[in-house]
Amino acid sequence: MENEKWLVIGEDSRLKELATMLRSPSRTVFYKRTTVWNEELNKLVLEFQPNKIILPILPLKIEVEQLYGISQVKFYTGRLTMHWKQLLEKNESICYLQQESFIWQNARLTAEGFIATFYGLEQKCIYGQNFTIAGFGRIAKMLASLLVKMGANVHIVARSVVQVSEAKAYGYKATNLDDRQWSITDSIFINTIPAKWITESFIEHVPAVLYDLASEPGCLDIDADQLQTYVLLPSLPGKYFAHDAATILCKAIEEEENC
Repeated sequence: MENEKWLVIGEDSRLKELATMLRSPSRTVFYKRTTVWNEELNKLVLEFQPNKIILPILPLKIEVEQLYGISQVKFYTGRLTMHWKQLLEKNESICYLQQESFIWQNARLTAEGFIATFYGLEQKCIYGQNFTIAGFGRIAKMLASLLVKMGANVHIVARSVVQVSEAKAYGYKATNLDDRQWSITDSIFINTIPAKWITESFIEHVPAVLYDLASEPGCLDIDADQLQTYVLLPSLPGKYFAHDAATILCKAIEEEENC
């Protein structure tokens, strides 16, 4: 397609970098830094008339009753709420989060981003520290591997029998999340489970400081003031490695374009 018009939307720094990477002689790319789809964005879409729109990983808040100017637009999306899915049901849309190579590379950058955050907040070395990680998906696997290589002790807790068994096969100490015998009072606790699983029944197992790295953050089903510190860490790749994060996202999108 000649004279493509792309609109890249989001607050994450990687998206600004992505807009620059996508530009070409046959492609005009506009970047809009925002976390909401509002009347201003509706006006921009009507004026710019993009062929393709890239949405951020976390869904934009919607502050309008209708999205204008999108009937012929192809969307590249991150996570979508049910409302977003309904709004885009008539559009061609591709979820870049379903591309395995992107997911794993993003998980690696998330793991490295946690290390950077840990150094800044804790001012401790990794070597010899005890870490408990809830869940054993892609982010947890990348983070556990990195921590162990740096000399840390890692304990995996998960509800899935498959994940617990897999973690043990990798050589980690692993326990079922529902087993009330596990204790993390002397550990640095990291959540990677994208669900509200920390309820009153689990609060006695959770230490005062909790890091949340889940792909859909928000593991607390209690008041945050019941913890001394709850550290929510969304979009770590964009925060620490904007260029690298944009590169893997750009590659994922270009591969879909060339299919």
